[in-house]
Amino acid sequence: MFKKYTKQFLDKEVSPGLYPGEDLSVRPHAPFATDLMNSMQIASHFEAQEEEPETVIAENVEIKGSLKFEKLLRIDGTFEGELHSSGKLVVGPKGSVKADIDLEEAYISGKVEGNITVKTRLVLRGRAEVHGNISAPLCSVDEGVSIVGEMNVSNALANADDVNF
Repeated sequence: MFKKYTKQFLDKEVSPGLYPGEDLSVRPHAPFATDLMNSMQIASHFEAQEEEPETVIAENVEIKGSLKFEKLLRIDGTFEGELHSSGKLVVGPKGSVKADIDLEEAYISGKVEGNITVKTRLVLRGRAEVHGNISAPLCSVDEGVSIVGEMNVSNALANADDVNF
């Protein structure tokens, strides 16, 4: 009456990704994964790949001026001025930035006053607050994020350098 399942069916290998046979190595690195990603088994896959910041502005530090960097800058304190980079920026939950930001990638959990232009990806996480215009080819926005300004998310931005007028 009941069909018995063979051992092969029960011992079927389970893929750690969202889809059967998914290759996790091709997924983009996400230092600020959403809560859903953190609850999933694959979140630990990305933690080992996270870069160490080239420069850190600590929580009780306040800097005003012009800052240039190449790799990764993390701001947990306060920065006011100019940011120039071909690298990545991380603004921690207690971080505050008053500057126009133009760089490769940005991961923001704190406050930013100024326009944000990224070439690859923008991630707004937690209770992030942005007062300014945003331009990015890819953007991830968590529930609870506050944006006051215009938002332009378009793949055409990533290919703007390739267009000849």
